[in-house]
Amino acid sequence: MIHTKNWVKAFILFLSVHIIPVANASAEGLITPSSSRMIEEKANTIYKEINFGNFKKISKEVFIKGYHGYLNLRQSGQLDNDRDVLTICDFSLSSNVPRLWVIDLKKKKVLFNSLVAHGQGSGEEFATSFSNTENSHQSSMGFYVTDNTYYGDKGYSLKLQGKDAGYNDQAYNRAVVIHGADYVSYGFIQGNQRLGRSWGCPALPVELTRPIIDNIKGGTALFIYAPNRKYLASSRWLNKSPSINMDDLLLPNENKMIAENSVLSAHMDTVKPVIKPKAERKPVPAEAYFQ
Repeated sequence: MIHTKNWVKAFILFLSVHIIPVANASAEGLITPSSSRMIEEKANTIYKEINFGNFKKISKEVFIKGYHGYLNLRQSGQLDNDRDVLTICDFSLSSNVPRLWVIDLKKKKVLFNSLVAHGQGSGEEFATSFSNTENSHQSSMGFYVTDNTYYGDKGYSLKLQGKDAGYNDQAYNRAVVIHGADYVSYGFIQGNQRLGRSWGCPALPVELTRPIIDNIKGGTALFIYAPNRKYLASSRWLNKSPSINMDDLLLPNENKMIAENSVLSAHMDTVKPVIKPKAERKPVPAEAYFQ
């Protein structure tokens, strides 16, 4: 019991030294070395615990960036807080390999790892050019929030709201959506040496379109990553420090343990120890030593 109480006190001391200064900086929207390190450590912990199953692993660096932006989007009220789903498209990779991941952050599990097309104007096998301009037929990098579904010319589709000003905030007006396409298939790759391309939409294999859309629709985060230095240095979602709180930095089991120990500590402080009176010591007759 004493060890538990000492642990709680040590943890509170840790908060006062490490968490509170970061929280103050975060309130001003600053990304500090300490806050950046804490976010990276948390993301790294989650990354190690993700069950990728038979799927290809996403780059840890790309995941950390996606998680950082996800935290900022969630804390700014952009996301549905009841759904801890993050979708990442790594457009630094060849279009001939699965480069879209749908990750359940709560269950630490990859739900889907799929082929995904980039825009016709962005390049051939690799996406090298990006645009926020209508009729460019290029993909737009950055963070999105998924919107509502609808049926259009491409069938069951998902609207997207771009959240990076100057990079993808025209996506909705450009009708950049998630939809299925026959040209997103291994068969197309075999016949053309590369995946088919869209007019800027992150298009999916037809057979995976509905299950993926149904898992990410209605307020989850989508990150289309590209190794663009200007974007990475200027995106508010990557360069703003999210407010540091225990729900974001600790795993569910850690939160539960801290809560239980806090209750235990409070209880211990209110309970007065019971001190038993010492038993009265009776004198031993002198003759007892000579028997």
